[in-house]
Amino acid sequence: MLSPFDETMLRRALRVAMNGRGRVEPNPMVGCVLVKNDQIIAEGHHTHFGGPHAEPAALTDCAARGNDPRGATAYVTLEPCCHTNKKTPPCAPRLIEAGVARAVIGCLDPNPDVDGKGIAMLRAAGIEVVAAPPPLAAEFLQLIAPFRMPPFYTTLKWAQSADGYVAGAGGMPVRISGPQANLAVHRLRTRCDSIVISSRTAEMDDPSLTVRGVEIIRRPTRIILDRSLRTPLTGKLFGAASPTATGQAVVILTDFEQFDPMEAGAETEFAESPARGLSQKVLDFREQGARVIGISAPDLLSTLISSAVVPNGSHVLIEPGPRLAAAALPWADRLWVIHSSTPLDAGPSAPEAAAVSAAYVETGRLTLGNDTLVEYLNRNAASFVAATPSADFVLEFERATQA
Repeated sequence: MLSPFDETMLRRALRVAMNGRGRVEPNPMVGCVLVKNDQIIAEGHHTHFGGPHAEPAALTDCAARGNDPRGATAYVTLEPCCHTNKKTPPCAPRLIEAGVARAVIGCLDPNPDVDGKGIAMLRAAGIEVVAAPPPLAAEFLQLIAPFRMPPFYTTLKWAQSADGYVAGAGGMPVRISGPQANLAVHRLRTRCDSIVISSRTAEMDDPSLTVRGVEIIRRPTRIILDRSLRTPLTGKLFGAASPTATGQAVVILTDFEQFDPMEAGAETEFAESPARGLSQKVLDFREQGARVIGISAPDLLSTLISSAVVPNGSHVLIEPGPRLAAAALPWADRLWVIHSSTPLDAGPSAPEAAAVSAAYVETGRLTLGNDTLVEYLNRNAASFVAATPSADFVLEFERATQA
């Protein structure tokens, strides 16, 4: 059984695991804490994709501190791996070789190459293994939701005024959130693989969709959902106006069913459509450095983060207008809403924020200057296991409250 001290140390490992957010994907975040005589003697987490896993990192930290892991308890958020068909050596043998006496595991590894086999290996070596019971284990499963539910984990993000608007009169762009909230969004962007907007947002806001003002962990691919290639080529997303440091091509996903039939996902050959001028539009976009990928609407979700678009993509950030938000809310995994304390008084032509359905459960609320960030998880999403704050929210909370 788990003691209160065991639960405390497991939760410490959970927090340690979150330090890898944005760098370990598509691998899961994992943390390990080594404890001996009720004292933490080492900590480690999976720091980056292809790098050492949490258990070897903790053992390295243990040696650096001059501590001996023999007889210690290893608190690990995810079952230690035992398979060899991967980039790094298996972790269960490392714990055995180190002489740990006990292992407390947050949850089983859903990878079929592991899934109980790591625990069996530890027990066969004489190590006592205790697994967290279901209510607690759910929190550790939620941490690795993007890993459990490929191909991608989707976050919706928008800002709304105190009176519920997301733009000014007629949809004209206005600044709603303040600088602290904006930096939080850029930190979220740099931990994601792609940013998705609609062509309407591209037209009205002329965004660059780059990461600015924060440490750059990754440069997300910029994706525009566009049914007719109406996105202005003169905007900040293209050509000379597009920051060259981004290093990522903008991907235009279009529904070609309204033009001519074509194979979903094809991007090399486009059917001629002289009346619509589609072929010329495609060439114009390509000349500006954009990739144009045609997919029919029913294939959108399955194709969005395929290897043809974002290799190894696991996190998708959608920054929607009200229509795209309403369409995505039923299936998105997570929602970040930034509430401004200032009303817009924009009038009846201003677009209102999409309504957050009862399927979403609030997991955190954070004051950022004059704004409030609220995080929700979708209880109807396949990724949902527990109503616990995400790593992104926890990192922002700590940053804001420790400043």
